[in-house]
Amino acid sequence: MAEDKQPKPVWWTRQFLEPYSLSEEECWEIIRTPPLYCVIAWVTQKCEPVACAAAYAILDGKVMLSSTTNRDKVKAFRRNPAVSLCFEAKGMKQVTARGTIEIQSDPELVRRWVLEHMASFDRPMTDEERGLAIERYMSPDRIVLIAHIDRMRSFDGGKMFRAEKDGQA
Repeated sequence: MAEDKQPKPVWWTRQFLEPYSLSEEECWEIIRTPPLYCVIAWVTQKCEPVACAAAYAILDGKVMLSSTTNRDKVKAFRRNPAVSLCFEAKGMKQVTARGTIEIQSDPELVRRWVLEHMASFDRPMTDEERGLAIERYMSPDRIVLIAHIDRMRSFDGGKMFRAEKDGQA
């Protein structure tokens, strides 16, 4: 005898998001696809959350951001390396990555980050403009923040809306 399947309530798709998650491969595709900007979040000494937009580069298979040692986020990561990064893509897709930050001051890694970041610029620059932009990044206090990602959560809003439209809710 066929099982009597009850229709799900209309709010089902907005409460139970697991069917609208992305695979790990899809998450990394979003992270690797330009423009390479994300939202980075940390906590203050008083455990207050703070977030800002930031450029990043993928080096050695890791998400790396850059800052200078006088910035609040760097001071916060020295106290507590916990980080959350949020990436988004067209189609209402998003990936939230959690992990820890490793602070690196190696000048060669800083230079690699700057060159990789500059290569991702989506605007024409003369050699002179590019050289000046690189110099502006090469502060002696510039560091690289290496994100060691432990966990990712994702959401495909387009898939959820298609399910609602198709009456799968």
